[in-house]
Amino acid sequence: MGPPTSDQSPLEPRISKRFRVELPVSFSLEDPPGEGNGTAYNLSVGGCKVTSATPVSTGLYLTIRLHLPNEPLPLEIRLAAIRWAMAEDFGVAFLSLESHQHERLRRLLTNLETGTSV
Repeated sequence: MGPPTSDQSPLEPRISKRFRVELPVSFSLEDPPGEGNGTAYNLSVGGCKVTSATPVSTGLYLTIRLHLPNEPLPLEIRLAAIRWAMAEDFGVAFLSLESHQHERLRRLLTNLETGTSV
């Protein structure tokens, strides 16, 4: 965990800061149905990068659960979309979060930005 990454593409400027994390994730694909596990990286309020051995394709929708340190329940994003996929990496855009989950994500990102332990 650390400072925001600076991997901005000149064609797609980032709207929000991304933070270097390595968080375990689990996810459920909607159609076709499936389950997977992996690791989340480059977390922002709008999405993250995931590395997983589960094959996925651009355009699929999923529910993703970020397993946060020292928290018994994962942070759940009920609706997310796969925006890009390459080998075992894919980019996820968070489309819909319940208000309490959004607050948990905001608090996590604030802690990462200020260097407060998570």
